[in-house]
Amino acid sequence: MTNLHTYYEILEIPAGASPEEVKRAYRKLVKQWHPDQFAGFPEKQEQAEEQIKRINEAYEYLKARSQTSGPPSPSASDQKQQNLALSRLYYQQGVEKAKHEQYREALVDFKQAIFLDADYIEAYKYRGFVYSILGRDQEANADLRKVAQLRQKTGQSSAYSATPRANQAGSVTPRDEQAQWVCAGTLRLHDDVVSAIALSPDGYTFVSGSFDETLRLWQLSTGQQLRRIDSRCGRVYCVAVSPDGRYIASGGEDTTIRLWDLHTGREVQAFGRWLRKGHRDTVLSLAFHPDGKRLVSGGADQTVRLWHLQSGRELYKIDAYSNVVTGVDVSPDGQIIATVGQEKIVKLRYLMNGRLLRAVRKEFKSLAVAFSPTGRYFVTADSDDLLRVWGCDRAQERQLLRGHENQVCAVAWSEDEKRLVSGSLDRTIRVWNSQTGQLLDTLEGHEDSVLSVGFNPEGRTIVSGSADHTIKIWWFKQ
Repeated sequence: MTNLHTYYEILEIPAGASPEEVKRAYRKLVKQWHPDQFAGFPEKQEQAEEQIKRINEAYEYLKARSQTSGPPSPSASDQKQQNLALSRLYYQQGVEKAKHEQYREALVDFKQAIFLDADYIEAYKYRGFVYSILGRDQEANADLRKVAQLRQKTGQSSAYSATPRANQAGSVTPRDEQAQWVCAGTLRLHDDVVSAIALSPDGYTFVSGSFDETLRLWQLSTGQQLRRIDSRCGRVYCVAVSPDGRYIASGGEDTTIRLWDLHTGREVQAFGRWLRKGHRDTVLSLAFHPDGKRLVSGGADQTVRLWHLQSGRELYKIDAYSNVVTGVDVSPDGQIIATVGQEKIVKLRYLMNGRLLRAVRKEFKSLAVAFSPTGRYFVTADSDDLLRVWGCDRAQERQLLRGHENQVCAVAWSEDEKRLVSGSLDRTIRVWNSQTGQLLDTLEGHEDSVLSVGFNPEGRTIVSGSADHTIKIWWFKQ
């Protein structure tokens, strides 16, 4: 810790200066070194922030010392307590400045709080939030990782929720010591089942849909809710984000599909609201075409439909299904549609005209389907508690993934195509090696069925939505 004499040197005043002299020197130096004085010069701004940190530390220490009758050289224990008290003071100052949108000044205070207390979780958390507001996602992610590390170190479970997660009976097993994934936080703003998750192509944000009749846009790095959208369609069953990251599509129980501007939350299009057009029952699944101009939907009315985004026009309807269509996806090249559902048949169709390419009859129902990033494979999430990886060329089963103890509800690929993540009615999320079928990790913590999952593009973050009304964010520890 800096000694007393150095504090006076930092403020450029002689040792033993009066409290009034200390205050005048502090005000002068803060004005001189304020980061805004160096706008447009990042290196100088960074230097100024470090200098301000030292000036603040010196001033707060000398001010606190002048208000006490304690000895000039405090003991190590007293010094530590004083540092913690000053750290809390800087944190509160930072929070107040952030509330008034004085973000750069707030960052200086949070840095000082962390300098004085390197384990100050709330300071890292709030600083990460401010970084995300300023678009500095790399720093925001670094602070959020630090929050997760500190919470793991102290035994706390959530980076976002003040309420510790209730453990399920039997969830702590010897396997947890080798777990590769850790729950970084739990989001609790939805009031009902979280039925759908969709990540933006850049991986910075994600969208959730819920039976509480809302869509919510979240910052992935901080867990901060960026926007709430009233769905206008009753319960939301499915969401998708367009390939260019501009739009959100949602479908639900009122049979319509709505298109929203991701950045403003404004509705820009509605599909199927006109007489004798559109689904006749709940819309259960959605997938954008890679060109971002078309959208495929599947519904409880036993149909699959193709839509033109700009006009809202239905391009064609496929009604050759004998039961509910629960999952649709479009191949990365935009040529093929895969559909699954309650009729126990996997069907591949040409997207251009809807004509059947291949059909595979099964002994089980499927709740979800997803093409791999290269389009060589697709995976089905099945009612017999298994996942199946299929080759697209002949729709032949390539891998059988065993491990879930109840129906599999959701599945997603990592960008490198080497891993899969799945969610199930057994309340767990499981991570798999898609090439060997090996179970890599089991993520536990949800208190009800896991209905939706997603990988970020880097494959190091998983998002899960559950019937327990929560969303969890998971990090790959290594």
